[in-house]
Amino acid sequence: MSTPRPSAARKPVEAITVVTPCFNSAKYIEETIESVINQRAVRQGRLRLNYWVIDGGSTDGTQAILQHYADRGELSFISEKDAGMYDALIKGFKRVQGDVCCYINAGDYYHLTAFDVVKEVMDAHDVPWLSGWHVMYNERSQVINFYLQKRFFRSFIRKGIYGRLQPHIQQESTFWRTELLDLLDFDKLRSFRYAGDFYLWYSFASQHDLTVVASQLGGFKLHPGQLSSAMDKYTAELERICGHRLSVWDRIVSQLDMLMAKLPSRKVLVPIGYERVIRWDRERNFWAAPTANQ
Repeated sequence: MSTPRPSAARKPVEAITVVTPCFNSAKYIEETIESVINQRAVRQGRLRLNYWVIDGGSTDGTQAILQHYADRGELSFISEKDAGMYDALIKGFKRVQGDVCCYINAGDYYHLTAFDVVKEVMDAHDVPWLSGWHVMYNERSQVINFYLQKRFFRSFIRKGIYGRLQPHIQQESTFWRTELLDLLDFDKLRSFRYAGDFYLWYSFASQHDLTVVASQLGGFKLHPGQLSSAMDKYTAELERICGHRLSVWDRIVSQLDMLMAKLPSRKVLVPIGYERVIRWDRERNFWAAPTANQ
């Protein structure tokens, strides 16, 4: 069976904007850039790329690297002092063009076919935002851990359960339709230093479900000096965003959810429809949504 065509109500994904905020990232930035500009969907003409790198006025050679790629027409960049990573990110978001956007930090990178997966899934299904495998790399770019969440509950996202009681939503593997940016308060986003990514997910989940795709899209590289290492400060900001301290009942429900996620999805013990993962269908040769018996 051939891949289904997009319906008239679903606009095909034709262009993607990627934003990379950075500061003094000469050691890591090239790998990130290469993972964006060498996407097969871009190189082979299936997607137009609008790539912005927003540099906070680096002094370590980052600007020279960015200029090299800009001279080749492969990205646009701004280099000036900013008020932090999320201030830089907003500068990029204000320049978004196209149907889908995402952001990736210096040091992290996308799988070679990530944009193809995003396009095919969003073209075939009504998906406002999606996330893939949770993948982690070491400093030598070797995969050291991976995990697939079987579904994300909007109520769990809004309560901050992912990131406190369960693995967080991986920013490097998350993509969304451009119009979801309208749900953000940029002034509020600018006020965060650690948990701005959670503010995005909290805002998106106010109106839309997060779709899980069983594919490696991007990954997070572990290296010294990352803001994400300050988890106590991240959690403090997360709690400020959601305004919710976890109750005993929240913890019980989360534990039950994790237990069910470990069980085979086709067993009677797991409720019908519990697993909501888009997977590659080998027989039909396209990305298929779960059916009622999954």
